[in-house]
Amino acid sequence: MNIRQLEAFRATVLVGTVNGAASLLGVSQPSISRLISQLEKSLTVVLFDRANGRLVLTPEGRMIYEQVEHTFSAVDKIREFASDIQNTRIGNLSIACMPALGLGFLPSVIHDFCAEHPNVSISLDIQVSPKIEDWIVAQHIDFGLAQLPFNRDDIVVDDFCNIPYYAVLPRDHPLAGRAALHPKDFDGLPFISLTRSNSVRHLVDQFFSTHEVNRVMRLETSYLSAVCKLVQAGLGVGLADPFSVQDHIDGVVARLMSPSVDFRVGLMYASHRPLSKVGRAFITFLKQRRDELMNNVLVAAGRGGKSRGK
Repeated sequence: MNIRQLEAFRATVLVGTVNGAASLLGVSQPSISRLISQLEKSLTVVLFDRANGRLVLTPEGRMIYEQVEHTFSAVDKIREFASDIQNTRIGNLSIACMPALGLGFLPSVIHDFCAEHPNVSISLDIQVSPKIEDWIVAQHIDFGLAQLPFNRDDIVVDDFCNIPYYAVLPRDHPLAGRAALHPKDFDGLPFISLTRSNSVRHLVDQFFSTHEVNRVMRLETSYLSAVCKLVQAGLGVGLADPFSVQDHIDGVVARLMSPSVDFRVGLMYASHRPLSKVGRAFITFLKQRRDELMNNVLVAAGRGGKSRGK
């Protein structure tokens, strides 16, 4: 039994004659007769009574036909499903993201993407960067957004973001009127830092040490979004990435600092697990939103222009 035999049988039932079935399928009448005969032999069931030049379904043939209709209904659903996949109307995405992007920016992007693709399901995990890399290699997720640099040959990396950290200040801070800042401007100021377990903390500490800046280490927190919130409350100054700044743009003043510490994020996925079509569509959408956000933050910081995202 094969699909061509089932097609011939189904077409004959639908149009009522072998000639009609042949015309419907674009084959010869003998081909239809042969396919039906082969199907009857394969199933060991008589499908039609042949009398007076007419084909009439036997009771057994009618039961077989009902199952054939179920089969073709399933085939039609597969075709429709494939079309939906091709046109990114459906799909599943599993994403892991570092907190800086995952607490505000990415949920907003997911909201807008799902509004355009309501039948796409998305899972978002907020994780530290080393864990994200492990999950990618283990194929627990489709792709991740994690801090760079890193050294693994089994992960494909797209440089998603490469831009300096912003200085964040309370809106009434004396430095808020400056267009740009220097590391020396932080000397003696109460500074809100990341905790020592965060790798960025070590980069920032080394940066200020290199410039011989003595900050007053007043508060520590695990997330840059919390740094912005504490700055907004007037408890000190700090550094934050553009995504965290955007989430608090109405409550803090952001200024570029030169020189500064680079904020680098990679969009990464396993080299042995290509992205799905809906995954590629989401990433295109994600990059558009990234560019919009970075330009918005640059404008708010008094330095309008294009971002260094890629």
